[in-house]
Amino acid sequence: MFRLKEYQQRTLDALSEYFNACVRLDDADTAFYQMTRRTYAPVTALPGLPYVCLRIPTGGGKTLVACHAVGVAARELLQTENIVVLWLVPSNAIREQTIAALKNREHPYRQALMETVGDLTILDIGEALSVQPHTLNDSTTIIVSTMQAFRVEDTEGRKVYESAGALKGHFTNLSAETLAGIQRHEDGEPIYSLANVLRVHRPVVIVDEAHNARTDLSFDTLARFNPSCIIEFTATPDTKTSPSNVLHTISAAELHAEDMIKMPIQLETKPDWRELLADAIG
Repeated sequence: MFRLKEYQQRTLDALSEYFNACVRLDDADTAFYQMTRRTYAPVTALPGLPYVCLRIPTGGGKTLVACHAVGVAARELLQTENIVVLWLVPSNAIREQTIAALKNREHPYRQALMETVGDLTILDIGEALSVQPHTLNDSTTIIVSTMQAFRVEDTEGRKVYESAGALKGHFTNLSAETLAGIQRHEDGEPIYSLANVLRVHRPVVIVDEAHNARTDLSFDTLARFNPSCIIEFTATPDTKTSPSNVLHTISAAELHAEDMIKMPIQLETKPDWRELLADAIG
């Protein structure tokens, strides 16, 4: 088991304090201002949602912190044992790496999750398209995907938005309030899609490299899932065009103090990109 660095623990403590304030005040905006003394930047498509960013430099262990953040959200914000998590990454390569690590019981990421949430199920999109209700009800279930799998204006032809008989069981014996806002067929019947399953379960959304997901289409896509909260992780949050609500920032000096990076960092520049690429590969 990896022991958290002090700056990682401080990041999680800040997230825990924020979620506690959200519950106590019933207001994500006021809770953010109370902690940071900065104005909360709401997203029109997601009014009132706890939507914050944890700024951690590259090499600072963002994924490990994200694993612990799942438990913080379950315990402090949702106050329940089993939750659904939609974990969004920027590329297929990172998706494959993340799934492999989270499924490996010997990996520190998996161990961190098991320490904080107990029973655990890790799924890729293909597996999630046939997930059964008891899986989501009896364990914390993390679905790892790229944002691109969901981020489309026209949902037609995307598997995650298509009706699947295997998912029908998720929509029985639910209240009208729970089913509000889901996509439906023309006759009013629910579309038995993974997107609708997520909407019903109000997932915690983890966004890795979140500076790549600050567009109107990204916000509209996230709103389709009716998330309970969104936690961004990035070293370079958007601070101008569509600013993230940076709850906590870790500096390079803090990483250096715990031997996570060596400073000073020396860079060599080369004008010819081919030569640069050859040297990098070498």
